[in-house]
Amino acid sequence: MDYVAEAKELVRNLNQRMNPSAYDTAWLARLRTPDGEPRWPDLLDWLVENQKPDGSWGGEIVYYHDRILCTLTAIIALRENGHTRGTEEAIKRGERYLWHHLHLLPRDPFELVGFELIFPTLLEEARELGLDVPSHTCGYGEIQTAKLRLIPPDKLYSPKISTVHSLEFLGRDGDPDRLRQALAPNGSLGNSPATTAYYLMLLGYEDERAWEYLEEVQRQSGHVIYLYPFATFELAWVLNNIAFSKMPITNFVDQDVLESMYAEMTPMGVGLDPSFGIPDGDITSVYSRLLTEAGYDVQPSILASFEKPEAGVFRTYEYELNVSVGTNVHALEALRLMPEYPNRQAIREQVVLMLLDSQKFNTYWVDKWHTSPFYATSHALVALLNEGKHLMSVCRRSADWLIHTQHDDGSWGFFQVGTAEETAYAITALLHFNEYESVNKEVLLKGVEYLVKAYETEAEHPALWIGKCLYTPCDVVRSSVLTALILYEEMAGTHPL
Repeated sequence: MDYVAEAKELVRNLNQRMNPSAYDTAWLARLRTPDGEPRWPDLLDWLVENQKPDGSWGGEIVYYHDRILCTLTAIIALRENGHTRGTEEAIKRGERYLWHHLHLLPRDPFELVGFELIFPTLLEEARELGLDVPSHTCGYGEIQTAKLRLIPPDKLYSPKISTVHSLEFLGRDGDPDRLRQALAPNGSLGNSPATTAYYLMLLGYEDERAWEYLEEVQRQSGHVIYLYPFATFELAWVLNNIAFSKMPITNFVDQDVLESMYAEMTPMGVGLDPSFGIPDGDITSVYSRLLTEAGYDVQPSILASFEKPEAGVFRTYEYELNVSVGTNVHALEALRLMPEYPNRQAIREQVVLMLLDSQKFNTYWVDKWHTSPFYATSHALVALLNEGKHLMSVCRRSADWLIHTQHDDGSWGFFQVGTAEETAYAITALLHFNEYESVNKEVLLKGVEYLVKAYETEAEHPALWIGKCLYTPCDVVRSSVLTALILYEEMAGTHPL
């Protein structure tokens, strides 16, 4: 199989494919027609049919924030609009799951996007509906208060602040008029089906633009997804993965696409989609690196707008509680190509120090945008290798961790089961490290054999990306697998078996 040709074809045919979201499906399942009937009864059927054996809803990987929030939202939807015989039993099983697993939330490396805002509100709403759910929030009530202190009250509804993506946390206290003013031209609130559904419920179902947006989401995917549209994010991360192949991205992407990417960059950066309107430090860093490598003149001031001067590191969004490892890794990679960036060397050193300080057990990294340490560690390891040999001891520890955490079948996976996505990250990082110090060929070969089989069988990829729920940007994941196979073929001088 020609993996380079496969990657080129992938880039040409990106279509914002994503796995179904139980969280967003539940929000849409709550909507009603003017006569009080469920607007989409098939979504209620989907919820009943997709409840897991343990009573929960959510992704295949057990991530407690995801399972708890999806389960809570699902039983609320079923209590409000459930219309089948199995509804009550599904609700009871969901309630039981919450009681038995709420205390496990601290086991996850990171909470979900907006979890500290949304969870306390939904828990209170569930109790008001008479659902048998815990009365405590596992401390998230206090965290919600702390988060809200960061956001100026006059900006709470602003479509220019990332909180717009999670405004369902306002519950019955939301202001319909201010929500309407925050509505994007595409009819969404923050490109979120869930938040848009919340808006319609609060408003009384009287905004045709929002209804059309939710219809479009389902037409586009054939199911309800977590985020739509997200074209810029998808393109950025597909090309960012392919850049790890060490082949010029101009080999994979047409010139008109690069021109569009360059035109999309504003002085304030770029967001996850042209319709979103909120610049994102992570995507801006990736775009800056990709476009600079492709020969475009990207102004350093664009990246500098995301720098936190008091800390010397980079933010993803304003008013965020936690700095992202991934955002700073990608900013570091962009800085390496920007000799005109103000005080560049000092900033690079500061970012490296931040990465060293955030390393877990002096071994691996985690990031708030992805559940698996293999994602963050792969990206950080490659970036630090490029920073110089003085960081080899740090890189060596991470490479050693990667080597020793391979499963017997050749895969990698942080959550007990191996996945093609995590295996691709590990193989890519080890192949880069192999340029400096030799890596056991058997480790690489076993991993590549696992990837070849996964790619050829088109196995589904479990949700590992962190949003308000876990999600899978399908072609981003596919590009990571292709990249590992291309890189192995180039460096080993032989086609993967």
